[in-house]
Amino acid sequence: MKNIDFKDNIIKKNRIPILIYVPEWIQLFTNYKSRNMQKIVSKLEELIARERERSLEYDNLEKRKKVIMNKILYLSKDINENNNEAALSKMTETEKELIEINKKLPRLIEEMEILPGLINEMNTQLLKETIKRSYELIKEHKSESEKCQEQVNDIRQKLASLIQKKVEMEERVNKLYSFVHGMIGADEMESLDKSFLQ
Repeated sequence: MKNIDFKDNIIKKNRIPILIYVPEWIQLFTNYKSRNMQKIVSKLEELIARERERSLEYDNLEKRKKVIMNKILYLSKDINENNNEAALSKMTETEKELIEINKKLPRLIEEMEILPGLINEMNTQLLKETIKRSYELIKEHKSESEKCQEQVNDIRQKLASLIQKKVEMEERVNKLYSFVHGMIGADEMESLDKSFLQ
């Protein structure tokens, strides 16, 4: 099948949603995905899961950073005002943790900035594969529909032929009854009906 190329702005202009969350896409392709579609769906799900994880990790680190900053303020006050030696070692540990968080945050932010683009790219690939698969299915379904129509036409012809035959047989039965009735009369015919048609 041919490759599908979109104009760059078509995705933005049409605001293509994440396909795996679109109910109509789910309904149409759950049981009809190509192998390529299945691979892309897996990668897309991984990227989306990673984006969620990074966002959650970022939120947790920001919360932890606030707690640490408050702890540093408290320990600084304790060290400066009370000359607390125990607070000094706690301060060192807390500062190390803050340095670690400050190292992690920029990497997380960088990854969080990259992920939406990767997700969009993967979603665009899925859209292309979905369109290819749609046309394959359209061809298959049209062909199957035409076969069904041929069978319907055959059945209609057989039905019309059977209806015609039934009408002819009923007319023949009526003519035969009429003939016998005319020859022997109603009373005699009633007794013959009982013996021949029971």
